[in-house]
Amino acid sequence: MIRRDYVQRLIDAARVEYYASGNDGGRTWWPWRMGKACAPEGTHHEPEKCDTFILDSNFSDESVTNEDVLNQAVDIDADAAVLADVYQDAAETVAALKDGLELAQDHAYDGTLVLPLQPPHTRCAQQLTQYTRDVDVWWAVGGVKDEPAAVKIDATRQLRSELGTHAHIHGLGFGVTPELARVIQQNPRLLDSIDNSSAIMNTQATDLTGTKEKMTVMAARATEKRLKNLRMLTPFADPETDTTQTSAAEWL
Repeated sequence: MIRRDYVQRLIDAARVEYYASGNDGGRTWWPWRMGKACAPEGTHHEPEKCDTFILDSNFSDESVTNEDVLNQAVDIDADAAVLADVYQDAAETVAALKDGLELAQDHAYDGTLVLPLQPPHTRCAQQLTQYTRDVDVWWAVGGVKDEPAAVKIDATRQLRSELGTHAHIHGLGFGVTPELARVIQQNPRLLDSIDNSSAIMNTQATDLTGTKEKMTVMAARATEKRLKNLRMLTPFADPETDTTQTSAAEWL
């Protein structure tokens, strides 16, 4: 695998934190990881697998409650926990997040609370700000993971304008596209973090024979994709720079 000190160059230069979600069996280290609460495949939150871990509310299992998420966040010492939202329903999302914030007040979990907003994101945030005073929160742009980059960017710009530069804004399922990376390069204070599962979700192992230990190869392939995406979020990927190589030393 790539030596960590070389990966650190990309980490240090990245404009945003790029959280790896999706199940890769925890086979490789990645600085930022995100895993679903109460997931049968586990969370892969151990220190040797990442530096920062977000426990996500389990949108694929409606039986998982905010209390379940907070309880597990305590058990695994998660750095942040995502409260439950209601996909594409702003009013229900606001109600769910209010309940989650109220529950968290007397809960043992003392980490960051991530608030996943639904469109219209700004209006959602306006209805929640009074409940977040003196609370360590991140605001997340949700409900647009399948939308074009332009929609994600516009929603984030509106939310940033509403919340100001001090707020931490996370792009839920934003992934990395050339358009999004270009905007992040031009405006590094637009987003603070994003997550993406496509690196592992889109990785195939159909060329591998046998049945055992395919995940190890898939995790390595997914890591290659993540490194490429991470580099896109750094100044190293400046599209205005001449990429003509005259010697191997220029790429070190």
